[in-house]
Amino acid sequence: MLRTVAALAATVLVSVVPACSTVITGVAQPDPRRPGLERTEDSYGITAGFTDAPVQLELFTEPQCEHCAEFQADFGEDIKRTIESGQLAVTYRPVTFLDDEYEIDYSAMAANALFLTVSPATSAATFQAFVEDLWANQDLSWEDYSSSDFADLARDSGIADALVEKIDAAEPAVDPGEMNEANLDSLAAVSGGRVGTPTVYDLKNKEVVDLSDSAWLDNLIKSA
Repeated sequence: MLRTVAALAATVLVSVVPACSTVITGVAQPDPRRPGLERTEDSYGITAGFTDAPVQLELFTEPQCEHCAEFQADFGEDIKRTIESGQLAVTYRPVTFLDDEYEIDYSAMAANALFLTVSPATSAATFQAFVEDLWANQDLSWEDYSSSDFADLARDSGIADALVEKIDAAEPAVDPGEMNEANLDSLAAVSGGRVGTPTVYDLKNKEVVDLSDSAWLDNLIKSA
């Protein structure tokens, strides 16, 4: 019952949509012909896509949020396609408030796995595929999960073996507490204090995107 109540708390309040340069030999280098990944300057976000893409979004999301899973199921493939076309860049900002509600560390482990994929070896499309698989399998949080579960999902999504090994070993890539606090503060700042996930923020127009319109992404691309 507590899990159900907490999940409902993740509803986005702003929308009717439910919400919860030196080259070193032997080191992979980014392919300039395809959108890649990079961490944000504050180190608590992951940007997938070209930095000069005409549409730049921030996506605040919780790995256990059911509405975030629905969002990825509904729009994940469109997001991936638009990133691949060079028209979109999405900065994922994970939050982990449901860990406190459920007294587990699932969201922290999932977020750490995401940050471990940031590498020249990972394309933006592959990262987005991992995001979709991760949220589609969030029922793992109800089970006796381990880092190997996240590694399996990463491997199935096309993440490079060397990075999968890091995920399996649960190598630390981000401080989950600091990340959660920083990203919740950022979310509150852009949403007028209304903290819910998923929240999509348009960095160009400085406004929260209304997800109640199923054509929201197409509309952003057309108006860019």
